[in-house]
Amino acid sequence: MDEEEQNRYVAQLKAEFDSCDTTGTGYLDKQELTALCHKLSLDAHLPLLLDTLLGPQHYARVNFEEFKEGFVAVLSRSLDFSTSEEESSYLEPAVPEEVKPKYVKGTKRYGRRSRPDKTDLELTADSEDSPKFGTDKVERNGVRRAKLRRSTSLESVESLKSDEDTGSNKESTHHYFVAQDQLKLCNQDGTGSPQRSSDPQQEVTNGQVRAVWQELGVGAGGSLNRHSVLLSEFQSGLFTQHDHAAPISTSTPARPKPQRSISKALEERVVRSTSPSLLSATVGQRLLTRLDDGSGCTSPEKVIAFWTEEGIHNSRDILQTLDFSLEERLCLAELTLALDNELLVSGNGIHQAALVSYKNEINYLQVVADQACQERDKAKANLELADRRSLQLVREVDDRHATMESLNESKIKGLEQEFRDKLTALRSESEYESEVLLEQVEKERKRLQEELELLRAQDVSLQEDICTAAKESSRLEEEVSILKEKLSEAESTISKLQKDLDHLLQDKYGGLDPNGTGLLNQEEHFSEIFKEYEQQCRELQDRNDELHSELELLKSQGSGRRARRSRSSLSGHDWSSQRALTAESDSDDPEMKKGTSPQVRKKLQVTDKNVLGCLVSLAPAVSIETELAMEQMKEKNEQEVQDLKIQLETKVNFYERSMELMRQNMEVERKDISQNFKMEISELEGLKAQAEERAEKMRQAVERLEAELRGKTSGGAWGPEQERRIQREQAELEQNYAREISNIVLRLTSEKDQLEAELNLKMDQEVLLVRAQFDEVTSENRALKDRLAVLQQDVKSLEEELNKKRKLEEMEREYMKKREEEERLRKENSKFREEVLDFSARNLQLSSENAELSSRLSTDQRAVQTLTDRLAQVCQENDEAAAAYKQLQEALQQQNSDTLKLQEQWQKEKELLERELKTAKETLQRLTAVDSALNCQTLKNQALEQDKERLLKETSDRDQKLINLQESLGKSEAQIEQLNSQILTMWQEKDVHVQESATHQKMLQQSQEKVQELEESIRQLRKEKEQLHQTQRLQEEMAVGVLQKECKSLRLQNEELRNKMAQLQTQELELQRLTHECLTLRNKQAELETAKYEADEQALRADSALSMVQAQHAREVQELREQVGSGTREHLAHLQTQLVEQQRRSQDLEDLLRSQAKQAGVQMGLQQEQYEKLMASMQERMDEVEAKLKNTRVMLQEKVNQLKEQLAKNAKSDLLLKDLYVENSQLMKALQVTEQRQKSAEKKSFLLEEKVIALNKLLRKIAPASLTA
Repeated sequence: MDEEEQNRYVAQLKAEFDSCDTTGTGYLDKQELTALCHKLSLDAHLPLLLDTLLGPQHYARVNFEEFKEGFVAVLSRSLDFSTSEEESSYLEPAVPEEVKPKYVKGTKRYGRRSRPDKTDLELTADSEDSPKFGTDKVERNGVRRAKLRRSTSLESVESLKSDEDTGSNKESTHHYFVAQDQLKLCNQDGTGSPQRSSDPQQEVTNGQVRAVWQELGVGAGGSLNRHSVLLSEFQSGLFTQHDHAAPISTSTPARPKPQRSISKALEERVVRSTSPSLLSATVGQRLLTRLDDGSGCTSPEKVIAFWTEEGIHNSRDILQTLDFSLEERLCLAELTLALDNELLVSGNGIHQAALVSYKNEINYLQVVADQACQERDKAKANLELADRRSLQLVREVDDRHATMESLNESKIKGLEQEFRDKLTALRSESEYESEVLLEQVEKERKRLQEELELLRAQDVSLQEDICTAAKESSRLEEEVSILKEKLSEAESTISKLQKDLDHLLQDKYGGLDPNGTGLLNQEEHFSEIFKEYEQQCRELQDRNDELHSELELLKSQGSGRRARRSRSSLSGHDWSSQRALTAESDSDDPEMKKGTSPQVRKKLQVTDKNVLGCLVSLAPAVSIETELAMEQMKEKNEQEVQDLKIQLETKVNFYERSMELMRQNMEVERKDISQNFKMEISELEGLKAQAEERAEKMRQAVERLEAELRGKTSGGAWGPEQERRIQREQAELEQNYAREISNIVLRLTSEKDQLEAELNLKMDQEVLLVRAQFDEVTSENRALKDRLAVLQQDVKSLEEELNKKRKLEEMEREYMKKREEEERLRKENSKFREEVLDFSARNLQLSSENAELSSRLSTDQRAVQTLTDRLAQVCQENDEAAAAYKQLQEALQQQNSDTLKLQEQWQKEKELLERELKTAKETLQRLTAVDSALNCQTLKNQALEQDKERLLKETSDRDQKLINLQESLGKSEAQIEQLNSQILTMWQEKDVHVQESATHQKMLQQSQEKVQELEESIRQLRKEKEQLHQTQRLQEEMAVGVLQKECKSLRLQNEELRNKMAQLQTQELELQRLTHECLTLRNKQAELETAKYEADEQALRADSALSMVQAQHAREVQELREQVGSGTREHLAHLQTQLVEQQRRSQDLEDLLRSQAKQAGVQMGLQQEQYEKLMASMQERMDEVEAKLKNTRVMLQEKVNQLKEQLAKNAKSDLLLKDLYVENSQLMKALQVTEQRQKSAEKKSFLLEEKVIALNKLLRKIAPASLTA
């Protein structure tokens, strides 16, 4: 494993370490280390790792390097050396008492594992060499074990460190293994010779070592690649003998070997050194592994059969010559060693057997190697595919995670901001609502306390009234009991008086009517008495009917109890009429009886029924107060809703007006800006006109100068000083022109900056105004929300007030019911008092009647007594009178039975009385026909007395029954009344509750609908406000953008103007330079003229002098003049050409200035038109922006839906990622397992390749030997 792969695994472990570092400090505590071990699937090693890293300090922290070292140490320490050969085929078992293997390749060791017992004469290896080899072996084993321990953990990134040396130094390892094999073969000498030479022969061993190294291709630089100590081991242990040897375990007894000479041993040594036996090293520790049954041994018969199948017929002899028993099992390792020795010693038929065995073994191993290679290639392909897939998935997952994290972070930030704003708004609203609710609750609590105190006072007064009513009823009951006692006493006195009356009548009238006329009068009197009794019975029946009607009336009154307040006056009238009726019915006055005829009673019953019907019809379903309150609440809610609508409409109108005003202000500002631009353009045009005037003046000056120059072309020559002066003047003119142009540019820039500052100030003011308006709108919106909350609270308070009013109304109803019940009880008490008074009057009347009857009975008794006396005298004389007497007795018995029937059947009382009257008449008629009138009279008197007693008893019983009936009727009426009242109250309450619930539900629905309408209207207003805000914001942004664009365009125009002004400045500078040149030329021309004038004067003077003095020099002077004239002409011609060029340049500059002025005017006009077009297109853009806003809303909604879908997909992808991580971990584990298998297969293939190479060498060497044999 190379360094890059190692670094990659370390980086992966570092990434896992950092993922568990929650604090970000680079250190892990105990909990974080536990989580990291769970991630790395190291739960089994967790306690040991924590103890190694932390020790007794449970709160210590560990960095990455400490964790890595402890991690490797724990994994190396926890390796199990007792695993099976299949699980740890790449581990080297620690067997302390094993023999040095003949050949070691990686983790494979070839050769016998234990030495046979040796004879005393046999010499072993040197004792000094053994410790060296042992130490080296221990070191190599320690390194190998440490590396293998690291590779056992599937999760460790250090798992492949042990392959670094074998992967990078494969070739050197191969050479080292071959050299080591030569070393061990030479040290061990096959099966072990009994004697070795005592001479060291140092020169021969060194040459042989060099030959072996050259043959193997190693040690070219004079030393091996690794473990240079092996050279001394190789030299000391190859050809030397040692006296002492370490004790080695022996597993099988040694066979006796023939002794060989020293020379023969030297020859064998030379042969072995030149041609060493590599078959055992290439094939393995033993041959014929297919015959191995797992114990390392096989039967001789199998070996003989195998050899015979391959064409070797003397197999038994071969085994016997090799000193193997045919009866015991063969050790394949020993057979391999023996064959190896025989191959090295001689070449005969035994060689063929060995070759066949090796060939078979090599074929078998080649098949196994091919299969392993195929599996390895297949595993590599699968691993590469898995790696590619995992890398692709990891990339995709990382990309998706990055995009998702960015999107989620943006969304989370937006949502957090929104939720914070909402939370602040909700907190403020909740605090305000809680304060309002607390105030309302406090007010309501105070009001309820006051109502509760009032109700308690009313309850106390009602209890006092109930106590007084109970006392009054108990007093009335006592009075009734007293009256009953008095009535019973009066009846007893009446019976006594009746008896006395009968005696008196008998005494008074008994002697006056001896012939029986008195009897007829008595019969008439008795018939009248019977009629009176019949009349009383009818009156009682009428009274019973009246009581039944009163009972029905009371029932009807119980059904109409809900409307007693409205009909209290009628009920009082009803009671008065009932009292009048009872008075009329109870009175014994015949006129009153006549007045209360059945027709009159029927009329009264009809009127009572009508009154009851009116009372029932007057009962309303719901109280008027609650209806009025409900109506008021509805009207109030409707009025508030209407007010809210009006307020919202006014706000909308205000916002529309404000938007219109803003638009008007924008238009006015646009006009102002356009006017300012026009003013600036006019100023620029004025400046341009001034520049043109200056240019014109300069042109005129230039023309004048040119004219002067033309006029003075005949002057003198130009000097260099004059030219420099003209250039200086022209430079000064150009500088002055540049200063003026720069001043103009500075003034223009300052004005432009001022305009930009004014525009920015106006825009800021407009933005502030818009923000202020927006703040006002938001404050108004909050006020509306608060108003809505207050309205909701008012609705709730109204509902609570309604509930309280309902409760109060129910309490008032109950109180009215109690009052009505008390009034009814009072009326009933008064009625009972009146009835008691009537009863007392009737009792007095009955007592007077009884007194009269008693007086009559007394007289009748006396008469009967006289008759009985007379009857006793005459009874013996008349038999017919006896028969009549018997008949009268039967009649009396029948009368007794009739009286019993009367007692049993109250309804048949009238018929029984009529029958009794008829029987009494018959008996009277029979008595008149009978001679013995006395007996008949006595019998009649007795019958009359019995009848009287019976009638008295019946009247008393009847009175008692009437009282009992009245009491039972009163009780039953009271119970019925109570039950009816309870039922009616229940039904009424139910109806009221149903109606109230229906009305409340309607009201709640209406209020909810109103609230929903208000909420919808508020939402619409919010939406409209948001839309207006958005449109306003967009308009502001667009206006700002347009203004920015306009500012940019103005800046560009200013830059263009600056460029033009720069061009004008350059042109002015050129003009200044030209004017300066013209001035210089003028100065030069003036100087030339003065010089010419002076020269002419001098010439004239000289001519006059010379003409007079030296005429001879005239020609020379003339020549000089001609020369001067030619020079000045040439100079003037040159100046004229310069003037022409300057004029041409000035003309070109004037043309350029005119064209630029025209272009500037055209451009300003175009810019003004463009500005107006831009201001006109701003409105169109506003409309387009509104349309775009709508489209963007739709797009945003679609994006929201897409984001939702993306979230769902992300959730699915997260699940897929989890599955992929699980699959990836499984693939990593499988990859590590396959890597281990691949390593083992590579080792096997390497062994097979070495075996094949050795076999090829052996075949090359044996083939000529067999041919020679």
